[in-house]
Amino acid sequence: MNTLAQYCSYKDWEDFQTRHFTQSTPGEVVKDGKWAELKSKGAAVSHYTLVTLKNRSGIPFQNTVSRAFSVAHIERFLEGTYPATALIAPSGWGKSTTLVHLVEHFWYSKEAKYPHDICWFIHAHAAGSLFLRGLNLSNWLDDQLSLGQRENFREYFKAHFDKIGGRLILIIDGFDEITMSSDKLKLMYTKLEEFVYSNDEFPWIKVILSVRSNTWSEIFHNDQRMPPFGRYWYLGPEMDEETNINIPRMTEQEVKSVLYNHRMDPAVVRTFSESFLQKLRYPFYLQLFCQLNTGENSFINEHLSLYEMVSRFVQMKVFSTNNNNFKINIINKLLELLDYGKKGQYVDKSALLNKNAELFSAYKELLSENILVEENLSQDIMFYVKVRFAHQFLMEYFMAMHFVAQGQHQTGEGVFMNVISHLPSSTFRTGIFKWMLRYAINNGQQESIRQMFHLSLSNIEKSQLLEYLAVHYQQEGNREMSLKSIFPMGYFKRYPLSKILNDNFIHFGKRKVLVALLDLAELPEDKLKIRSILFIMSLLQLDAEQCEQELHFIKKIVQREMTEEELWVTPYDLFLFIYEYLKFGIVNESIKDKLYSYGRYLNGSTRQTPSVSHELVFRFSGFAFALLHDYGHMANYSKRIFECYPALVYQKHDPVRLSLLSWQTYAAIGHHDLTSALKISRHAELLLKNYSFDHTNGRHLEVLHKLMQGYACMLENELNKAIRLTETAMEISQKMDLKLLMMMAVQLLQKIYTALKAEKQLHITRQQLQLIGTSTSFKQLDKLWGQ
Repeated sequence: MNTLAQYCSYKDWEDFQTRHFTQSTPGEVVKDGKWAELKSKGAAVSHYTLVTLKNRSGIPFQNTVSRAFSVAHIERFLEGTYPATALIAPSGWGKSTTLVHLVEHFWYSKEAKYPHDICWFIHAHAAGSLFLRGLNLSNWLDDQLSLGQRENFREYFKAHFDKIGGRLILIIDGFDEITMSSDKLKLMYTKLEEFVYSNDEFPWIKVILSVRSNTWSEIFHNDQRMPPFGRYWYLGPEMDEETNINIPRMTEQEVKSVLYNHRMDPAVVRTFSESFLQKLRYPFYLQLFCQLNTGENSFINEHLSLYEMVSRFVQMKVFSTNNNNFKINIINKLLELLDYGKKGQYVDKSALLNKNAELFSAYKELLSENILVEENLSQDIMFYVKVRFAHQFLMEYFMAMHFVAQGQHQTGEGVFMNVISHLPSSTFRTGIFKWMLRYAINNGQQESIRQMFHLSLSNIEKSQLLEYLAVHYQQEGNREMSLKSIFPMGYFKRYPLSKILNDNFIHFGKRKVLVALLDLAELPEDKLKIRSILFIMSLLQLDAEQCEQELHFIKKIVQREMTEEELWVTPYDLFLFIYEYLKFGIVNESIKDKLYSYGRYLNGSTRQTPSVSHELVFRFSGFAFALLHDYGHMANYSKRIFECYPALVYQKHDPVRLSLLSWQTYAAIGHHDLTSALKISRHAELLLKNYSFDHTNGRHLEVLHKLMQGYACMLENELNKAIRLTETAMEISQKMDLKLLMMMAVQLLQKIYTALKAEKQLHITRQQLQLIGTSTSFKQLDKLWGQ
């Protein structure tokens, strides 16, 4: 005990008792000396475990957060009749950190909730040595109390129940982290089981474990089917029987709290996409991310961080382990059984291992490290154990390395064509190409990089690859010339950037990427498209100053570099009209006259693809008409465009088509043709859902359509549905920092709550409108909807 006390920075055991124990439980009076003795010994052991686990934490412990679910879980357990519970999850899920927070919250802090309980918090290495020496917990606790051979601590306190200070809580962390054979692990569990199942008459004794999912499945699983199991073990409402996990992923707010504690700039955190935040909800990836962004290693981009995190994870858990060959064999076999992505994501466990005993140990490690996951797809009595990769990006990584290995570790057109011929366009295929692009960059295979952009990939695939390439060369802040060196002069004259750039770049986190791409732009149309995206982004964010800067650049491009086109109004004039109206409430009559002259230009039909200028004018003329509340011309001009460019009808996920559909919906609402409005909006909703891959980040069109549909539902008196649609649109707008669309959403909610006479909600919406209004110098935002 003196050694433990000195390890914890106390002079000796007596010094610990007088100082720490008093701090933890001030004013406590325990009548029974034996209870007090057990309590003081428990405090010493627990404090040692707390210090040890805090020092082992992958993220500095002071930066971690207490999990809200775990507090509720333990409270329900302690107040219930169950003698035991377990926190079950794969390795790296934060089980130990969660237990440390729980132990401090309930038992060892100045404001501990249950200061009168005895809490013995020990690591499994200590408990395991006891079990394997043949001791059981009852005998061991008897020894701690120095009871005689005929005495038993549980019987003693049962007879002296009035002298008990509280409950006896035994917590064992890392139950299965000790390297030992399956038989010895089962022996440990048997000893523990004997203790738990013998506590029927002693409800004040509680056991808490932390266990890996694969151990729970292998050792505890058989007992679940026995009648007493459900009566003794509390697993909580979060328990997933298929994956054997009862610790939910971290909430988005918990992730952000850890990042803020890690001194990450909130402005940077706000740029994270929803998909990236979803990945950080896995504690191990959050830990890797924090380690990557420590000290001088400042955050650059979420794409780089994600791929570096996964690469390090695989290196640590697969390639740098003792039995890496067996692990690689299992992974290659899994890919083969999946026909390299063609047969879904699940395979039979029996087919994967094929009774090969050599693979069992490596397979268990892959499960415990959360690289593979088992799922029990049960039907009645039979259990069908399926295996899959824990995350899609792990499968993407190993698939990419498989194709690279086929090409003798040299990427190139042949390797790329193998992927294209094997898999259809999808997020999965894009992920594989990103890994191969990263491999080509890291291995100096520049010709392969150029070849990648010649491939018959979809627009969205090329745009994501180009974005990854741009952010990679921004990593050190001075590598723009390296990016230019990959693409020789004239490359983007032959392969225009405007064919690759799309609405997914309308995201506040991509501004630096767009600025980097400006250096590559060689054609005026490319420069116009990039500057227009930057203007649209600034307008949606209601950033007037940035809008003015982008208008200045767009004016230069249009006046100096753009050739005369058959357009009734230039993109610059149209953007200026919208900006002046929203900023000052001015209607520029000269530009308005040009706007209304569209009829002279939109005649006949053509098979030509609209130019960048045409696309911008087609899309934003509708917004100008909307500001003027001219529903007749809004409907007519969009109809004329579809007549002049009939191919647009068949380009289902084209942002020009989706924009025109939104203005047709609004025009129908303005004409009180709600049947047509709802029909068009539902069609657009279906397109956005079916082609969600093409609108991964650029969700402003989705928001706009939800607002139009919500407005139509309000006029149809379907107020509850209108509220749901509008609130969803507002939630997306808040996450994407689309203040203009957020303002439209709040104004629409104000209309709905006025109809409902909901004074409380009306007050909240007025406050929200005022808050948005004070954050921008755009002052003419009160009539975004027609009256």
